Amino acid sequence: MSKPKKAHRHRRGVRPKAPNAKVTRKGPANGTRQRHFYDVRQYALLRDGAGHLLILQLPKEYDESAANTWTLPGGKLEPTDDPAAGLMREIEEETGLKPSLPVLCGLARWTTRASKKLGIFYRTTITGNKPALTLSGEHQRAVWVTLDELAGFPFHRPEMLEVLKQEQSQ
Repeated sequence: MSKPKKAHRHRRGVRPKAPNAKVTRKGPANGTRQRHFYDVRQYALLRDGAGHLLILQLPKEYDESAANTWTLPGGKLEPTDDPAAGLMREIEEETGLKPSLPVLCGLARWTTRASKKLGIFYRTTITGNKPALTLSGEHQRAVWVTLDELAGFPFHRPEMLEVLKQEQSQ
């Protein structure tokens, strides 16, 4: 007598009921839902000794909808990154600056055509007043501003401005 074959798991962890069941964008034919994950981004509210905030301008080549808009230092959290170390790496890559250890100060979510994003915002500082920096090729310009001056800068993600407004009210 032969052993029964082991049931194999479907590559997404859910095995369709019938061997020929169709798998659609909504999930397998058995009605289970596909799980959605967030693409995690981290940003620094990086201030100098006088309280100025560093903002960076995205280049014309970045994306048609985002060209010449402003953002904060930071970027994607890689799967192997410790959150604080990942943010510090991004700041140093983009600006050449080595700020103090970050402190969590806000969260935001948004959706793009391709994915759902979770933005984690940290407060951090650098010594000196408007210290010189070395800008990477990811941005075309850097400006130190006060929180009151932010209204004059179009931000790529409106959610960033919401976090900055909350920061301003504290």
